[in-house]
Amino acid sequence: MKESEVPFGYEKDGKLYLSAWADFPDREIGEVRDNDIATSASFFTERFGDLKKKVDEVVAKIDATENKGSYLMKLLHLKEQLPKHDGLGDYLTLLELISKYESLVTDIIKKNRQRNSEIKSALIEEAKVAVEAINWKEGTEKVNDLKARWIKTGNAEEDKNENLETEFWEIIKSFFDRKKSFYEDKQKLIELRQKQYEELVDEAEKTKELYGKLRFEKVKELREQWKNVGGVPNEIFTPLIEKFNAHLKPKSRESTVDYSKVLESLESIKSKKSSFNKKDLDLIKKNVFRDKGRNPDKSKVLELIQLLVEREFVNKLANKRFPNFESVEGSKKKNIRTGIIKDLISRDKEELKVFEENSSNFSTSDGKMNKIVEGKLKSQQRKITVKEKLLEWVEADHF
Repeated sequence: MKESEVPFGYEKDGKLYLSAWADFPDREIGEVRDNDIATSASFFTERFGDLKKKVDEVVAKIDATENKGSYLMKLLHLKEQLPKHDGLGDYLTLLELISKYESLVTDIIKKNRQRNSEIKSALIEEAKVAVEAINWKEGTEKVNDLKARWIKTGNAEEDKNENLETEFWEIIKSFFDRKKSFYEDKQKLIELRQKQYEELVDEAEKTKELYGKLRFEKVKELREQWKNVGGVPNEIFTPLIEKFNAHLKPKSRESTVDYSKVLESLESIKSKKSSFNKKDLDLIKKNVFRDKGRNPDKSKVLELIQLLVEREFVNKLANKRFPNFESVEGSKKKNIRTGIIKDLISRDKEELKVFEENSSNFSTSDGKMNKIVEGKLKSQQRKITVKEKLLEWVEADHF
């Protein structure tokens, strides 16, 4: 039968063929419908055009983006389609275009992976230093930052990637394993100390059966043992020390101050139901100091007075620094107060640091000067604690 030529192929025996191109031989691609060669050829020409359009779109996206490496698989998929695609067109030119961009993208990926290898090697060195941090909180923050940066960094070179991944994650795992072990050991120690405190509380309760010198010596012995147990969280320690002291001092003096009413009055000032009056607070404070009773609310009263005084001081500073302070919106007021308190805390901490550095210079044989310095240190630490509680007041809208 006579062959009829069509663009990029030919018709033979009622079938259409794509002419050989590159290393690919002639190939049957379809049949001629209704003996209409032109219409059938046009259909397969359009199919080639659709494929070329897909290639052109991918090429355009590669030209327009910085993340060119993400298009490699699309290029390879299109390249794989060419020898099997049923169409009529210039497949060789299309192959050359795909190959050109495949080479470009592959080169970019290679360079990126080389750079990623360098970055990941540097992150591993950072991780080796970070996991040695003594402070667990700071160490955890650094390690989590390294993890985020590692995940954000793409794959390294193929022959290095697996080893780098293994080394990095083993370092990270070792850090968290050590952290877990530390806190487990710490919890065991806390539980042991708690048990020791509870045993001392039981021993303290038995002192009610003792009298005179025998009781005095036993109380002294228990207090010494108590001091040597070691630290536990406040929520555990506070109720235990209260029970311990209550057993050792069963007969407390009666208070001359009605602390429930005083606290009610101070809470009213705190909530601004009552106005702030420095003279009234000074009088309450004076009466509390004169009171010889052992009321557990005494320290609460003194602390609350100090907080109220400090709150008034912060508000005065805010109005002094910002003449229009009272008219600004609530969130801005909160930010201003927070900034002022943090500045005051920073100043107090600097003074505390100076006290601590100079404390060794005041050592005396009789220890009197040491007690004075120790008192100053405690006083400075109390200032910081009060201002830190003021920050909590700001957050809770107690201003």
